Amino acid sequence: MKRISFVTLGCKVNQYDSAAILNMLPEGGFSEVSFPEEADIYVINTCTVTQKADAEARHYISRAKRINPDGVVIVTGCYAQVSPSELEKANGVDYIVGNFDKFSLTEAIQDAKPQPQPRVIVSDIFKVKEFESPEIKKFPERTRAFLKIQDGCNYRCTFCIIPYARGRSRSLPVIEVLRRMEVLAHSGYKEVVLTGVHLASYGRDIGTKLLKLLQDIEKAKIVKRVRLSSLDPADTADELISFVASSETICPQFHVALQSGDEDVLKRMRRRYTPEKFIHCTDLIREKMPDAAIGTDIMVGFPGETDKEFENSFNLAKDSALTYFHVFPYSKRKGTPAAIMPNQIHPQVIKDRSSLLRELGQKKKTEFYRSFIGRKFSVLVERPVLSRVEGPVLSRSPERSEGSVEGGSRGTTPNYISVRILDGDFKIGDEVQVEIRDVKGKEALGLPESTVNPQMG
Repeated sequence: MKRISFVTLGCKVNQYDSAAILNMLPEGGFSEVSFPEEADIYVINTCTVTQKADAEARHYISRAKRINPDGVVIVTGCYAQVSPSELEKANGVDYIVGNFDKFSLTEAIQDAKPQPQPRVIVSDIFKVKEFESPEIKKFPERTRAFLKIQDGCNYRCTFCIIPYARGRSRSLPVIEVLRRMEVLAHSGYKEVVLTGVHLASYGRDIGTKLLKLLQDIEKAKIVKRVRLSSLDPADTADELISFVASSETICPQFHVALQSGDEDVLKRMRRRYTPEKFIHCTDLIREKMPDAAIGTDIMVGFPGETDKEFENSFNLAKDSALTYFHVFPYSKRKGTPAAIMPNQIHPQVIKDRSSLLRELGQKKKTEFYRSFIGRKFSVLVERPVLSRVEGPVLSRSPERSEGSVEGGSRGTTPNYISVRILDGDFKIGDEVQVEIRDVKGKEALGLPESTVNPQMG
């Protein structure tokens, strides 16, 4: 039996794709091992959103070849789609497979042999007209399942290479979304995350829209929790926010991509909204859902970003209803308009600005978590915790009131609070009522009230 190892870089869409490839492999033919264990075949599913992502992919290629010089290295994903000629020059690559061709990888994997020169299998992504992606029954080592319902993007932000890696927007039909969700529910998943490259564009190519899909999901009540991945503020309508606020199924968590809090920078980025539109969106979410987590992406150091323009981004983030940030230093992408714009920002300036925003983001996240101390939430257990928590132990037992504790479990509330459960013996997939008692580092600490609906099997 051949050993196979997957390395998945980048977004939830890539994570779905890797799981789909793994699910397509014939049973009994392969044994999956975790990187960096020695394997016969390494599949590296790449991201190309930044130069750092490309460098990370090359790092894994060379490392895989060092681990097993006779192993076969297959590189797929966005980097493979956009820059196959660059990957041909990388030592150790046997196959380069683009995004459209990645779901035929099972044949390449079964026949995989070391190649004297990289074999390139990359089709024109813009010729792909319909959504193509296999269904998944099982996500290895995951409690929540991802369900890719959309791929591609019809917009051209000046900094972004991803439309060239993923092609035009394509959607999975509603009836198929519901069927695949049922498959995941039958596999024991209680939470499904809807993912896409530009999720807010869902349905436009097939005569529907994201809100209609969510309404159908709400009626079907297939799984207890459904979570949305990133949305574009330009397409996050008031009626969608109002629907989620009334839903018993859609989690009260929004990730709305800001990129910049300055109007002029947004124009240079070719984004389709203003800072005022973003604030309207987040304020409405907070009004309708006081407990909702609201996250965003902020890009730092876009060409020409002045101190004042950065200050506008910082102040908007500070004063808004946001509860967490993903901070991205701007990275030149060959073939994008931003790469040749004047006034590129010095790397040290970008680093310093990024540090300020990350510090602010962590402060706002801690404040958000602390606002729920004393509140009770349903927590879906995701994994055991092996490390120790120093200081007072939040237990009801007097003999365990001080010191440190080993073990416990970690899970997530519907509003995206990461909770370490300090008492009780729970399995992955258990649903536990937890009272939040404190916040330490990047997580809340809680005590269980009871176990609800233990996971099947």
